[in-house]
Order: sequence, then C-alpha cells, then structure tokens
Amino acid sequence: MPVEVSLDMFAERPVFLPRFTGYLSRGLLLHVLRRVDPSISEFLHRPDVPKPYSVTPLWFKSKGRTEEGFILDPTHPCRVSFRFLKDDLAHFFLRYFYESSSLLIYDTVFNVASLTVNSRSYPNLWEEIPKPIDSFGLRFKTPTYLATMGTDFHYLFPDPQRIFLNLMRLWNSFSDGRRFSKEEVGEYKDWLLKYVGVSKHRLQTRIAYMGEKKATGFIGWVAYEMKEMDEWNRVTCVLARYAEYSNIGGNRTGGFGVTELKIKPGKPPPTST
Repeated sequence: MPVEVSLDMFAERPVFLPRFTGYLSRGLLLHVLRRVDPSISEFLHRPDVPKPYSVTPLWFKSKGRTEEGFILDPTHPCRVSFRFLKDDLAHFFLRYFYESSSLLIYDTVFNVASLTVNSRSYPNLWEEIPKPIDSFGLRFKTPTYLATMGTDFHYLFPDPQRIFLNLMRLWNSFSDGRRFSKEEVGEYKDWLLKYVGVSKHRLQTRIAYMGEKKATGFIGWVAYEMKEMDEWNRVTCVLARYAEYSNIGGNRTGGFGVTELKIKPGKPPPTST
C-alpha cells in the first residue's frame, strides 16, 4: 500500500538551507529509520535495487538569500513529505514519532507541529480512474531526468515510453496486487509508441546542487494525449497517479522527479482520501 507521511515543522531559529534540499530530506528519512532499526537503513543503502520510497525537498519560506541558498524563516512552517511504496516501511518510520516530536537538520532543532498520513491501496489507485480518458497533464515540481543506457548523459524530456515504462517497473517491484508480465510490458511499450504523445508542454532545465555533486533535470508541465480508449489507457493514468508516491526517473529517493497529476476538466476527478 503506498503511504505518504507529511510533516509540518518549525525551526527553533533561522538556518541556512541550500537551494535544493532533496538530499537533506533523504538523510532525515534514513536517520529516522536508523534510530528505529539500523538494519532497515542498511537494507535501503543496498546499491542497484529499486528503493521502496521517495521524498520531496523541504518546502519553506525564506527571509533572505545567499549565492548558495536561503535563510529559513522560523516563523513559518517547513514541510516535507516521505512516500513509501510498501506500508510496512511507513510503519517503521512512524514509530520514531511515538517517542520524539523533533528532528535535527544541520545543528538546528525542527519541532514537528503536525503529522499527516495519506494512503491508497493498490486497488484504490485503480478505482480512482474508473474509465479511460483522452488526455491528462503531469506537473514536474522538482528537477527530473531519465537515465540512458550506455552513456553518462541524461534524457531531459518526458517521453511517454520512458516515463511510463519506468513507472511500470516500479509498480511491478512493489505492488501487492496486480502485476504485469514480461509479455504485457512488451505489449504496453508498443501501445505507448502508437497511441500516446505529448500534445503540449512548458519545460525548462534546472541544475540541482547536492553538496559537491550536481545534476540537471527538467521542471514544468506536460500534457499527454491518448488516441485509444482501452485498458492500457487506464493503466497509463493509474501509473501517472502512482508517480505522486514513487517520483519519476533518476535520484527519485533524493527529491528528484516529484510530480502532480492533472486530469483534464470535464473528466472523472480522482477520489481523495
């Protein structure tokens, strides 16, 4: 079951934060899990396996800026969300807050003012899209990039095949319900090429600095149009909703690829939980 845990926190004093904070969010998550059970944090550090979580950067109001980042205004809340693609991991994460109501970022205490949990079972994701639709939009809220085999260069456009096959692989890795066979993945790949296209977009590239590392990704919005009203149409919309939990593309566990689904007006709206 995908679960999202959102925290609203207040810093005890002004603190400098870099322009991109996704890697700080990941550090917070791993720190919390390490405090609860060190073996879980070690498991999540394993290389070359899909990770069952994603994070957002820290969202906050600044009271000043420098060349490297911003000064957080402690009179306004700082929000961060942690998304889990398996609910057992969310349970471990929440255990930390049974005994503690604060987190440490750099050398500053952040007191948790509210904690919100939203979840959708994998069947719920299907129920939210009751029938095929002809178009939808994705807003890429943080830099997003797609890996390209055989090169260190990243793919910087939300091509339908790359986006939705990436999401289908994550779905197959963590779903506790329906999964797609190798044959179905191949059929879906052909369907995407034939029936799904980008009808319009407004994108720009953005460099995100993570300490001494950096990566370039695209942000903005894109509209997808689908020419076939069949079950693969519905699968595509379900995967687009799933992306709000999984993030999309490279470094999704470090705050990259945060997206928001927009159903075209006049079409069935998603059910909120």
